[in-house]
Parts: sequence; structure tokens; C-alpha cells
Amino acid sequence: MLSDGQILDDTYRLLRVVAQGGMGVVYEATHARLAGRYAIKVLTPQLAESPEGLAQFDREARITSLLQHPNVVQVIDHNTAPDGTEYLVMEYLAGESLSQRLAREGRLSLDAAVDIIAQIAAGLSAAHAHGIVHRDLKPDNVVLVPVEGRPTELVKLLDFGISKRRGSLEVSGMVCGTPQYMAPEQVDGRILDVNASTDQFALAVIAQELLTGRNPFAGGDVAAVFSRVSLDSPVSVGFGEALDAVLARALAKSGRLRFRSVTDFAAAFRAAALAWGRANQPVATVPATENGADDLARRRRLRRRNWNVGLGAAAMAIAVLLVVERSQPRNQPVRPAEPAARAEPAPQAEPPVLEPIGDPQVTVLTANAQPRRRSDGDRPSEARRRRQPVRIRATEQATTSGPRSALTVDEDATMPPTEMAVHDLRP
Repeated sequence: MLSDGQILDDTYRLLRVVAQGGMGVVYEATHARLAGRYAIKVLTPQLAESPEGLAQFDREARITSLLQHPNVVQVIDHNTAPDGTEYLVMEYLAGESLSQRLAREGRLSLDAAVDIIAQIAAGLSAAHAHGIVHRDLKPDNVVLVPVEGRPTELVKLLDFGISKRRGSLEVSGMVCGTPQYMAPEQVDGRILDVNASTDQFALAVIAQELLTGRNPFAGGDVAAVFSRVSLDSPVSVGFGEALDAVLARALAKSGRLRFRSVTDFAAAFRAAALAWGRANQPVATVPATENGADDLARRRRLRRRNWNVGLGAAAMAIAVLLVVERSQPRNQPVRPAEPAARAEPAPQAEPPVLEPIGDPQVTVLTANAQPRRRSDGDRPSEARRRRQPVRIRATEQATTSGPRSALTVDEDATMPPTEMAVHDLRP
């Protein structure tokens, strides 16, 4: 067994134990020639002496190293120490497991659940593309890692130790996993029916737990859990019928009735969640407290008062504009100046007689004065010259004006499976 301070192969120095379970121990370690931290996993002495335990450990190393995906923990080395101890070197994940997050917060927001489910589905999709089924998906095997410059945490999948290749009958003697995350085909021991839809079932169970804070198939003992997995229908999560329908399909008892892939399930889950968010955004802003009704009434009164204040300000602004407009001088028609002394009314004159002139002329009659004949000796004044009739030559053409112009306008990298063995059915 390894111990703190020990150096493996003159390369890795063990610092401390970060996790320990029934199948192995995980150490935090440093590298003799490289910077950074690493996670080193070794099997417990009991499993290290078991052929099945060694085969499972080797399977985890081979499969995890094959999956070069951001949402799957990366394997760096797999070797045997001088004393015969096999160890697995992985990237060190400075975060917390999803089970730790749920224990601390109870349940997560809808947006957080959508993001986590999408990332888990991406990692599972990479495994399914290589014909690998995880078979032990649960919150303990999901780690949330803060990444600088990333708005949300990076999700990492761990522990492919009991994974299974598609169509393979190779099964470890211990079927390790948490019963309430197992699909009905696992509970019934139908090994040939275990495929990618089995992981989809477990992912849907995690989704329900993220939104409600409790596992839909939890029971007092293993038999009760298995019975609920096989018979019970999922309950509503409280985010609309569309989201409930998506989860119900992913949790179907038969794998043939589930979504075609985990990515299809994640896409449908996101679409239903976004639709519910758009339809219920105002309601979602009201805190779910005992005084929720009082808070809602107070907010309505505040909105009504703000509306009244806004209307009053708008009315005041309109009144000011009207006053300013009325005070501005307008273009009034020019009125003739009143004479200093009103003249006596003239006696009734005879109808005007136009004097013939050599050229055609137009006589302009005004309403205020009668035309007056002048004698040859009279000298017309300047004002009288201005009142002379306008003469138009017969040879001149009258002009018309042109058109007007238009106006402008699990901190540990390999959380061990639950210590419970369920033997697969063998023919």
C-alpha cells in the first residue's frame, strides 16, 4: 500500500489522500519534472489481489485514455510500481462532485441543470461513439470544475471501471452502481439490453434530482428501490408539461421508447426548459417565500405608483410646451395702419368712368376708395403714383408660377462506485 510522501518511479510524489472508498484510494501528487498537480488512483489491497479487480482497473485506464473529450477526465499514465502496485495517473480536478453540490444546495436552478445535463450528455456521447456504455452514471461520478474565463463550470465524467463495450458479454463479477440510478434492464439483469439508452435513463434520473432535490426512485432498501425503478412512473418536476414529457420519455421502461441518443434528450430538455422560462419569466421573479403574496402586492403597488408619476411628468411636460408655443410670435397677416384722423365719409360718387388710354390697361379697384379723376394740373404724389393702375402690354404673355417644392420632413478524480454488488445473471 502506498503512503504520503512516497515517490513512484522517481516521478510522482504522493502528497495526501483526497478520497478513499471500497475499490480504491486517490492521492494528490506532484511531478518531479513538470508543474501542476495530478491524481493517482490505486486499488485497495483486496481488489489488487483479485483478477476481476485488476481487469476492471485496466479497463478503466484503457477506456478513459481512449476518450479524449473535454467532459471526460483525462488519463496521463498507467503503470506498475516496483512493489507490484498498479496505479493510474489522471488530471487533478480542483472542484466538487455533483453529489456534494446537491448536498449543499438541495436543488439547482433550471439554467444550471440544463447546462450540466448538456455537458454530461456530450461526454457520454463521446463514449457511445466508441461503443462504450458507462453503466455507473451518478452524481458521485460527475465533477464540477471552475475554469478561468468560462461562465459556467466544466463538467467532468469519472469512473469508467465497469463500462461495457456495445455487444460485449464481458461483465465483471461485481455489477457496481447505485440502484436508484440503474435502468430497468440493469435491475432485471437483462445484460444484452444494456446500451446507450441505459446511460440516458441514468442521466434523466440525475436531471430530476437536480430540479427537485430528491431521487425519484429512492426507497428504504434495495428491493424497494428496484421495485420503484421497474414499476413507478416519474413525477412532475414543476416546470411545465413539456419538460415532464421529455423526462418521462427518457425514463421509459423500455430502451426502445427513449430518445435516439443522449444528445437528443439533452436538446429536448433544453428546448422545453427555455419554453417554460419564456412563458413564466414574470412569475419566476417572485421569491417563493411565505410572504410571496405580500411581496407581489407590494411590487404591484410600486409599479402603479411609478406609472402615475410617469403620467404626471408627461402631462407637465406637455403643458410647458403648450405655454412656450403660445408665447412665441406667429406670422400674422399684415393689417393696414389706421389713419391718424378718420376722414369724413365722402359723398356718394357717380359710378367710376375709366379714361381711355392708348395701351390696354387694368384698373384695380379697392374697397376703401373710389377712383378719382385728376386734372392736368395736378401733380401726383408718391403715394398716388403707387396706387396707379397696373398696365399690361398686349404683346406680353402672362407667366404662371412653377410647381411648389415639397416640404422636408467530488474533488477526487475517480469517486468509487457505491459499495454494493449486484451479480449479473449468467447463462
